[in-house]
Amino acid sequence: MSRFTSYLEALAVSGSLGDGIEWLFFPGMLPQSSRKWWGDFGCRHCAHEGIDICFFRHRGGLTCTLGAGAAVCAWSDGTVLNICDDFLGRTLVVEPEKKFAGATRILEVFSHLEPGKDMKPGIQIQAGQIIARTSDTRARGSVLRPHLHLSCIEVRAHTPVQALDWSLFASGKKVNLLNPVFM
Repeated sequence: MSRFTSYLEALAVSGSLGDGIEWLFFPGMLPQSSRKWWGDFGCRHCAHEGIDICFFRHRGGLTCTLGAGAAVCAWSDGTVLNICDDFLGRTLVVEPEKKFAGATRILEVFSHLEPGKDMKPGIQIQAGQIIARTSDTRARGSVLRPHLHLSCIEVRAHTPVQALDWSLFASGKKVNLLNPVFM
């Protein structure tokens, strides 16, 4: 079982979504997609930087979505490096405890959320711990449903924590976008 599959199971448990759910992903939700999964299903202004987690199906076939306020758990043990705004809520930037030697580091980026009140840069988190809730995207005037946008981003090891935000991540410069499914 992949780490990503294990994370989806933990997300279902933390959100009390029920046993045996199946997560559903449409082309526009996947990394590097140039299409939207909402509205007119047209083109995005840039390739998708991660994976959007929103739709799931119960064993009985009922398709559901994460609602505003759905629990979002941590993927790995790690440290919250930064919390910044994104266009649908807030983003938590986490450095996993398991690090790779070298000139870069890999970060887990959880977006379109309302972080827990105890979440602050420097805090240690544990895998499975509730770190945030999905943002009420409709209250922000968006046609997008509430969802978790999850990215894995490789940055230079010396990148200052205050620079770890969407102006860096979305630029495509000085970062390497990794597919969370293969992490």
